[in-house]
Order: sequence, then structure tokens, then C-alpha cells
Amino acid sequence: MATIREYETAKGKRFEVGYTKPDGGTTRKRGFRTKRDANVWSAANVVAMSKPTYRTQSDLSQKLGPFIDEFLARRATLAATTIANRAAVAGKWITPYWSETSLEALTKKSVRAWVESIHAAGAGAQTIQKAHQIFGGVLEECVEQGLLTGNPARGVKLPTVVTREHGYLSAPQVAHLLDEAQERDRMLIAFLAFSGLRFGEAAALTFADLDFANNVVRVRRSATEVRGELVLGPPKNGKARQVPGVPQVMEPLRRRSAGRAAHDLVFAAPEGGMLRLSTWRRRVFAPAVQRAIASWPASDFARGTVMQHFPKLTPHDLRHTAASLGVSAGVTVPLVQSMLGHAKPSITLDVYTGLFPADFDPLVAKLEELASGSGIANRL
Repeated sequence: MATIREYETAKGKRFEVGYTKPDGGTTRKRGFRTKRDANVWSAANVVAMSKPTYRTQSDLSQKLGPFIDEFLARRATLAATTIANRAAVAGKWITPYWSETSLEALTKKSVRAWVESIHAAGAGAQTIQKAHQIFGGVLEECVEQGLLTGNPARGVKLPTVVTREHGYLSAPQVAHLLDEAQERDRMLIAFLAFSGLRFGEAAALTFADLDFANNVVRVRRSATEVRGELVLGPPKNGKARQVPGVPQVMEPLRRRSAGRAAHDLVFAAPEGGMLRLSTWRRRVFAPAVQRAIASWPASDFARGTVMQHFPKLTPHDLRHTAASLGVSAGVTVPLVQSMLGHAKPSITLDVYTGLFPADFDPLVAKLEELASGSGIANRL
């Protein structure tokens, strides 16, 4: 039962609606300019309270800050790098904007305004997509708890990420890069280019992971840098895998293993311990690539080929190179997937769709054979 009462304010007469909530408590809604407005709101409120989605004013006045913190605190199924990246993105682009916002103030319009705001503040398309994913997850949990009837972040248009083209090397270009690298660094470059391991997976390898008798590399761990600290964990998709080792690379590694303990790192830093990608990229890989780019036109490998330029590479492009070399050798999608450790073949196809040749000649020949055998053309 609702009651409507008139009261005075400095700005004149106003009306309030007193009513009983579904939980039996009483409350009131104030500020209506006319009794008619109060009656209209009261009638709508009676209908709203009859629905299971009804939430009280105290529910909707809750601030988003605690919900953001609760979402970020869930770490059981996440890798250390994911935890650190989520915390960094939320700390800069989510918490400062949303922590003091109440649930009732959330609208799709306000989410759109936030996207525009962080874009203007310098967030790139990839960062905006990540921030939106995290914030959308926070709001989805509010929906699951019955605090929101829908997720206002859903359906908001985001900037498109411009994907950088992969850098692929041919086998001669790999050889040229090795010529321009320091001798102590060549083994890791060749290993990455022919195995397809991620840098962190290679950095975590011990000699116990190398089966020289069968030319197999066991990928069981990965080293990642989190806030300046190296953290060991499982490979990216959480599963160990076996990767074929190319004898041209495995034999030098076998010689390197002489006198080494099984637990010794295969590719250790000069000062000992595991290699850091950030350091290796800056001190080793980038200078070698620059030298390779400069010297490529005059190299023996470049003469008589259509490859006029040596591509600008990142260390991860050595993984792409391994995929490219495998595809050019006629390896099937499942084998490339297995080598790279992708969770599904569709990921391999999405990432490397341009590598798999669209050669329809065999298909056309087979269909033509079937069609001609049935006299299709004679009936047209």
C-alpha cells in the first residue's frame, strides 16, 4: 500500500510516495512536483516490484568500485601475465572512470562516452578492446547477481585493431639472419625459426626436454616476465606438447649438451639464469635484424631471387616463420596446429590463412571428371 504526502521545500510544494518493499521494509521516494506525477510513479513502481528483476534504490546506489575489485581478484584460472595485464589496464582505464559510479547511472550511452574518453586520452584500439572486455565482465557479473537487468557494455562499437602483417622468412633468409647474428646467439634464432616455439617456451627448456634419439622437443613450461620478474608456468593453452626437432638444429644442440646436467637451461642468459625477451630483443635480435636488412641486397642469397627486401621482424615472427616453412613443405593444418600448440585448428587457419594455398586445380579436375562422366554439358 502506497501513501502520497505533500511537503514544503525552499523551492515550493513537493510530493513524496511512501511504500512497502518486497522484503517488508518501508521507504519513500521524494521530489515529485505534482500529485499526479507521484501517482504515476507509484503505479509503475507497484508493477516493477511484482517482477523478479526488481531492485531497491539501495541496490542500485551501490558503487562499481567493489565490483571491479572483486572481478580482478578472481585469479584461479588465469596465467600470471593475464592477471598482471588485467590489473594494469583496469588501474589506468577502468577504475579511475567507474569506481565511484552507481549501478543506476550505468547506461549504454555512458559506456560509449567512456570509450570515447579513453580513446581521446591516448588508449589504442587494442587497449580499448581489452578494457571493454574487462569492464563488460564486471557488468556481466552484476547481471548474474540480479543487480542489472542487462549489460550496457554489450553491443558498444569499439575501434578496430589494425593487425600488423606477420614477418615470414624463407630458409635462405634465416641463414642470412644467422650470418648477421653473433655466434653465441645463432642457436636460439635457428631453433625458434624451425621449431615454432614461443620465446618463453624456449627460454624455459632444459636439456631434459630434448630427446635427441627421436628428434623431439618436449614443451612443458613457459617463462614470462611479469612486472620485471620472470615467472614459470605452463605453456599458453595450459597443455604440454611434443614438437619435432629438425636434425640440422638438434645435432648442434646435442653437442652443446655434452657435460651439461639434465636440469640445465638449453638457452641461458650470458650472466646465467633464464633469458628475458625484453633484453634479448633489444640487445640481440633487433641489431641482428637491422644488419640483415642492410646487407641483404648484396648477399649471395638475394641474387637471382624475387625477394628484394629482408623483412623487419620481431622475435615472435620466428614462430610465424616456422609455420610458413612448414606450410611451404606441404604440412597439413593439424600438424601445424600441433607444432605451434594452438588449442584448435581454427586458430591456426585464422592466423595463417594466407599461407595455405587456394589452389583449386585439383578440385576442379575432380569435379570436371564427375561432370563429364555424367554428360552434364550435353544437357545444357
